[in-house]
Amino acid sequence: MNLYIVIELVSLLNFILFSLLCFTRIENNTDINKIVYLFNLLFLVIIGLIHYIFVLNFIFNKLTLVTSLLLVIIFIIFFVLSLVSYQFLRFRILFIPFFFIVLIFRFLIGLSSIDDTSDTELFDNRFLILHIITSLLSYSLITISLATSFCTFIQDSYIKKMKYNRIINDFFPSMYESELLSIRFLYLTIIFLIVSLISGLYYFIESGEELIYFFTEKVIFSILTLFLTLFIILIRIIRGLSSQMIFKMILLSYLLISFSYFGLKLLA
Repeated sequence: MNLYIVIELVSLLNFILFSLLCFTRIENNTDINKIVYLFNLLFLVIIGLIHYIFVLNFIFNKLTLVTSLLLVIIFIIFFVLSLVSYQFLRFRILFIPFFFIVLIFRFLIGLSSIDDTSDTELFDNRFLILHIITSLLSYSLITISLATSFCTFIQDSYIKKMKYNRIINDFFPSMYESELLSIRFLYLTIIFLIVSLISGLYYFIESGEELIYFFTEKVIFSILTLFLTLFIILIRIIRGLSSQMIFKMILLSYLLISFSYFGLKLLA
């Protein structure tokens, strides 16, 4: 328990440093601020991996394990995208609240399950492994899509009100770039969500259960999320959608998939 708290404390302190670095000006070229920021983000990835290994070996709770793995995946995606895309790097401020909420959630769930001795058995089947990884990837990418669409939403709101905001002007990319990235991440979300559902179906078939029992609340919410994201893409292609409407529909998709992956587990 003491080691777990130490790991969480180091993670929290590093996250505070990460949050402060998000507000420093980072230029497109490789300057010292960008190098420090990326190293700090890489350290978050390493701490996340250490936390995941610790949970995998000493805390036998599925929700804690999945949440820890989710943070590792999100930090890795965030690090890679920040490394290769300057436009994505400019969204960094928007992710501070989300990272903080997930870190606190992970800490509280982990702390409450220190003495849990139940058997997790999450990685005993190749289809189950694929299902878990792609599910977390789809959740991570729709989170990024939500953040980038929110950027477009607030930019559009300020333009309509004819107001100037220095943070929006200096830190965020243009509305066009924000919307373009948001839709691209939505495409990736759809791909991983389809793979997640198919691999989950194959795992269910291998388990020998009747197919009717596959359509649980989690699967239904995931399917609704898939149809809604496909609907956003199709309507945008056919007739176009305003930035505010795109944000609201992605937000609804995000709430559906969040409730599917985590809300139902908490209620259970």
